[in-house]
Amino acid sequence: MKKIFTLFVAAVAAVTMSAKTAESGSCGANLTWNFDSGTLTISGTGPMTNYSMDNLAPWFDLSDNISVLHINPGLTTIGDYAFYGLTKVANDVHIPAGVTYIGKYAFDVCVSIPSVFIPVVDSIGAYAFGLCAALNSVFIPYGVNRVGESAFAFCTGLKEVALSSTTGIGQYAFRSCTALERVADYSLYPQSNNGNIFEDVNVGQCELFVPVDEYAQTWYNKGIWDGFRQRIISSTEDMGNGFYHFYDFEEGSMRVAGEGMLPDNVYESMLHPSVTDPRFQVVSLSLPEGLTGIGKYYFGNYWYLDSLTIPEGVSVLKTSAFQNCYSLRTVTIPSSTVLIEDYVFADCYSLKTVYNYATAPQSINAGVFDRVNISKCTLYVPKGYKSAYEAAPVWQDFIIKEMEYPEAIDQTPSGSPSRGEKVLRDGMLLIERNGKTYTTSGAEVK
Repeated sequence: MKKIFTLFVAAVAAVTMSAKTAESGSCGANLTWNFDSGTLTISGTGPMTNYSMDNLAPWFDLSDNISVLHINPGLTTIGDYAFYGLTKVANDVHIPAGVTYIGKYAFDVCVSIPSVFIPVVDSIGAYAFGLCAALNSVFIPYGVNRVGESAFAFCTGLKEVALSSTTGIGQYAFRSCTALERVADYSLYPQSNNGNIFEDVNVGQCELFVPVDEYAQTWYNKGIWDGFRQRIISSTEDMGNGFYHFYDFEEGSMRVAGEGMLPDNVYESMLHPSVTDPRFQVVSLSLPEGLTGIGKYYFGNYWYLDSLTIPEGVSVLKTSAFQNCYSLRTVTIPSSTVLIEDYVFADCYSLKTVYNYATAPQSINAGVFDRVNISKCTLYVPKGYKSAYEAAPVWQDFIIKEMEYPEAIDQTPSGSPSRGEKVLRDGMLLIERNGKTYTTSGAEVK
């Protein structure tokens, strides 16, 4: 009897060990997955394995128990059928900046996901978000080249869609999105005349927002766009206090005009984004000479802003000035900046490089870079002042290097080098001059 009991215990232990093993594993050469207490977490770097209906992802058998999905920065693709059929996932899903492809059927039948952040990917596969019935709004950013066939078909709760000027749209992309109320298309030239894109959608109940342009408005009265109730997206915004925003939707850029202190915004401005808000199409930003400070929350939720040069003369960056700029990779801080309040760059988790021209490190709290892995960020400082930053709280946690200034680049108030040709490559604004390529903050791109 003792022997039988011992064998039984060993068998139970083996089954338990097997069950534990089945709750984690690999999903790419350098990617891992882990399931714990209802949460599925994807971590690592590089592309994800592509799955299929005959070979679903290893976590699919746990789908009834997965209620939260976390995808950590580092991966470069979302595999085909990756999260297919995770019907219980009900959190806001954030696809990290740096992902270049969302596979076919990747989130198909994820019926409970209320929102998803889509970064600047090259393409979104067929049926990628099909039957995501709880999705309320979709933002397709500048730089996305293709939305695949039926990518958002049968998203019956979808009310708002924003399309960028770079996006091609596959047939049936928004088929049977029966709750659709508002489409904002930022292109002067509509992406397609494919009459099936909005099949089984009552476009007569939908508002179509298009840029202010006589030719664009004429164009949008044709093909699939005929029947929408047309509205206007202005390329100019009066922000008050003498400040204006000028948008170039074809370039994905925004220029700010004015002098003095950009006023505080309200926290609520970062909540409940609308597809008709042009900031969600901005990948490059130009700030003016004469700017002295940036108010609270002012550039919060510029999700797709790629690089930032704060002009000389700015002395104050107030609370959360650039919070939730998820795609921000490079920041330049001028020597004039002496005060950086909490959460200025919070949740800018793509941040890789900071140029700080101040010879005396600003006194900052850890909250300035809240939820940013600064231990993997490179901080460039003026020559001769590296030791000062190595002794300064928070700054000391960066990878600190001294600046070497490329001859063709100087720090200009406009937010870009003064000489050279601007180019947009992979959604990133770059400067080309004399056979070399630089970021807007002056770093040479090899």
